[in-house]
Parts: sequence; C-alpha cells; structure tokens
Amino acid sequence: AQPFSMKKIVILGSTGSIGKNTLEVVRKNREKFEVVGLACKENKKLLSEQIEEFRPKYAYIEKKDEDFFKKFPYVKFFYGDEGLVEISTVEDADLVIAAIPGIKGLAGVIESLKKGKTIGLATKEIMVVGGNFIIEAAKDGNGKILPVDSEHNAIFQILENENIKDIEKIYLTCSGGPLLGRENIEDVKIEEVISHPVWKMGKKISVDSATLMNKCFEIIEAHYLFSLPPEKIDILIHPEAVIHGIVEFKDGFQKGIFSLPDMKYAISFVLNYPERGENYFGNLRLEKIEKLTFKKPESNSPWLLLARKSLEEKGSYPVVLNGADEEAVELFLKGEIKFSHIIKIVQETFFSHKKSEISSIDDIFEINKWAHNQARKIAERLKC
Repeated sequence: AQPFSMKKIVILGSTGSIGKNTLEVVRKNREKFEVVGLACKENKKLLSEQIEEFRPKYAYIEKKDEDFFKKFPYVKFFYGDEGLVEISTVEDADLVIAAIPGIKGLAGVIESLKKGKTIGLATKEIMVVGGNFIIEAAKDGNGKILPVDSEHNAIFQILENENIKDIEKIYLTCSGGPLLGRENIEDVKIEEVISHPVWKMGKKISVDSATLMNKCFEIIEAHYLFSLPPEKIDILIHPEAVIHGIVEFKDGFQKGIFSLPDMKYAISFVLNYPERGENYFGNLRLEKIEKLTFKKPESNSPWLLLARKSLEEKGSYPVVLNGADEEAVELFLKGEIKFSHIIKIVQETFFSHKKSEISSIDDIFEINKWAHNQARKIAERLKC
C-alpha cells in the first residue's frame, strides 16, 4: 500500500492489553496503518512511550495535565468526558478501536458510529448496557461494527456471506478459565484468578473468565451484534481454546473458526478488514494438538441464568448486571471480598433491582451508579 492509502487508526485504551496488542500488529504493518490517536485513563509513562514511537496527532487522558501536554507540542490533547467523545470522532480516523474497560467509552462509540466510522469493538460492556443505542447509531450513520473479541470475531467471519435465516445456532467457545475443574473456590487467591492458562488478558476480564461472567456478557453482546434470539446462542467449554466460534446451519453443516489463542489474530483481522493481512504470529498446527474437547456448561450455572434473564427482561437489567459485576470484581481485586462472593453479590444486586426502561445514555449511567452502590452495600454485609 502507498502511504496515501494508509488506514488511520484511533486506539481508545492504548495502554491496556488490547491496546498494546493492537500497536504490536501496527508495528508489523507500518506501511499500512497510521496511528492518529491514542487514549488512556492515566498511565502517562506508557502513553509517553507510545506517543514518542507512533507520533499521533491526538491523545487523551482522563484528567487535564498541562505539564504533560507541553512535553508533546505536536499532539492535540483531549481530556474529561467530552474529550473522550472528541477523540472518538476525529475527522481523519478510518477505524476506532474501542478498548477502554467498562462503559466510559459508550458515548464516544455511539457518536463515532453516527458519523459513519468503523468501530473495532473490544469492550463488550458497552454493548451489554447500550446494545440498542449502538446498533441504532450504526444504522443511522451507516457506521460499521467489527468485533475484536475472538468469539464474536469468529462468528462475524463465518456469517459474512451467510443468510441469517439459515442459522440454527451459534456457539461461543470458552476455555473454562483458570479454575476449570476446581471443586473448592472459597479461598482462591487473586494471583490464581488472574493467571489465565491460555489467554493473556487484563485483570478484570481474567476474573470474569474465572467466574464465567464474561460468557454471560458475550451472550448478550452476540444477541445485539448478530440480531439473534437468545435461544440461538449457546456456549461450549473448550479448554484447548483453538476454535473460537461455531455456527450450525439448518442443513446440518457447521462452520468453525480456528487459530492459536492470541488476540492479535482477531485484531489483525479488524485492522485489515475487508482484506486479509499477513500472519506474523505463528500458525496453528492441528497435528500437534492431541485432542479437541467440548463440554456444555451446567444449564443452571448462575452466569447463564443471569444472561438469559437479562435478555428476557432487557430494560435496566443488563446495566445492573454489568455494574454489579464491575463493583464486585474491583472489591475482589482490592482484597476486600472472597472470590466466591463475586457471583453472590451480582445475583443479589440483580434480583433486588426493580426494572425500569432505558430511554437515554444518562439513564444507563444513573442505573450503573445504583448497581455499584447496591453491590457495595451487599459486599459490606457479606464481609461481616
């Protein structure tokens, strides 16, 4: 590709796991991609290094810091909530990678889609709490959503030239997390939970992987992304983690997407889309894998029931689910609650909530705040 046809990229969450992996893919394809924007919450040390290496036109940190801004006179800095929307919608971005954990990036993603941009969606939380708003924004502005999550990315690839009416079921796979097969989870240590056996991920998603709450969120995300009813979305526990998604069609055929378990494959797909890029990250060799195993999760698993109930009721329930989980995981990572308390807190917060309708993004943030507070109160009681 000639320099004038380089794809211009903004990375929201550049200092996190997905952000760093995205920059790794860019490093291998300097002639194809130009990083025009980098955004992070507060890791100025790493952001400085990234700015020096990639020399973006724009950057974002949460709190204004004139001294930091002065170090990089060639960069236009944004800060605060409005700034996050501004960097998400800069005119010269072709692709915005949305990888800020939590729901902070929701407004920016919606505005970006309204402007017809392509979003590489890595933050499932914003789809969980605002799926309707996001899909509507994409339709209104002719924007495009490319999933970065390996499971949804796999389903997206399979469905690209298929008719939605021909789908019998989709299966999102799941490695089972770091505690798979473990009987006693009462006194699990933080280090055990954040050491995922297969994927290299951030702390929050590692905990969600251990509780399997991430699969709960992925079911909700898949419902919105692929316009599928909940009964057509299923989970398969697949510890080898080389098949990321499977689609079963009405004629009995099934298609799956295979790769080594590394986020850089899905990121590379999104960056290069609609073309396919070169592979710099090694090849999956099936003959080296002795076996592929699959198992259905227990139908009464709390996370599965929460996902089903959220999609059945909709309204404010998915927002409460997400907010309660965020709070509980944060308390666990601070060492304030046991691992076994996480699901209890989420369930109790969820079922103590009286459903309300969501008519704006402000409603989402209001209910999110309620969920965090309620989860904190329940946690205090459990600590006694």
